[in-house]
Amino acid sequence: MPARLDGRTVVFDIDGTLLDSAAGILAGFQHALRAGGVPVPSETELRVHLGPPLREFLALAGVRPDRLDAAAQAYHEYYLREGLHRATRYPGVQDLLGALVDRGATLATATAKRTTTARAIVEAHGLTSYFTVIGGTDERRTSKAQTIAGVLDRLDAAPAATIMVGDRRHDIEGAHAQGVRAVGALWGYGVGDELREAGADWLARDAAECGRLLGL
Repeated sequence: MPARLDGRTVVFDIDGTLLDSAAGILAGFQHALRAGGVPVPSETELRVHLGPPLREFLALAGVRPDRLDAAAQAYHEYYLREGLHRATRYPGVQDLLGALVDRGATLATATAKRTTTARAIVEAHGLTSYFTVIGGTDERRTSKAQTIAGVLDRLDAAPAATIMVGDRRHDIEGAHAQGVRAVGALWGYGVGDELREAGADWLARDAAECGRLLGL
């Protein structure tokens, strides 16, 4: 059953949901791993790590704790300089955002990116005007659940009147941890059946279907 949008807040992940940013992220991963002093896997192996927090990926890749800061900094420097410009909007995403705003929805992002990086990429791709809050990670909020909680606080939004849209299990699990229902974006970077297994309340094949699920 589609969700009613009366006065609703819709929170979007960025990578794999609003933007196909894989090319820039994968290149950033390569810079980070070299700075962290570990071997660089193939792009195919790296792709499964699109979406989750950067430091989680770096630790899994074998970067030692004393090299994590340098590796993360190498990623962010590359991404802000070049990587974010390699992203493209998914088909229909801008139309979806515009239709939601026209229906009176309040929009925000909740991403594993640093908030400053999230603002930069959303602005670079012409989407800033649709969002009341650009939510990302910081020193206090490092998980998706914490990021969503921060967005809800800033908007004074009720969890029951909020929907999360994201492409990885972290989006679904983070939303549910805050009492927020979630649409799984099948067009993104999810692996296998992870969105179904994470318990997504709805699944959408593309931005147009997401709009229909949201009652547009």
